[in-house]
Amino acid sequence: MSSEQPTIVCRCMDRTQEDMVNSFKVMIKALGVEGADINNYRRFSAATTGFCQGRGCLAIMQRTYVSEMKKLGVDVDMDELNYRVRSPLQPVPLGVFARGSIEEV
Repeated sequence: MSSEQPTIVCRCMDRTQEDMVNSFKVMIKALGVEGADINNYRRFSAATTGFCQGRGCLAIMQRTYVSEMKKLGVDVDMDELNYRVRSPLQPVPLGVFARGSIEEV
């Protein structure tokens, strides 16, 4: 048994670096290289879907994606990744939705 702790990539979804690589392999098996874009990788790995919406793990997830694609012989530039950010960009307190009008906010 190894005493080395796993590297946590996404704290919200409790995803390790090993989980991210395994998710990539599952995505490639399911979709092939043609379907392996950054948004599908996000869905397969569940990273960037937690409370912070990727503010804590997006860069690491992107680097893992680029690294794994290069292992398959596909050159991907970090600047060319088309990652769609989902709103809300900032967490919204539930009390805001319970108020009757915007003036109460």
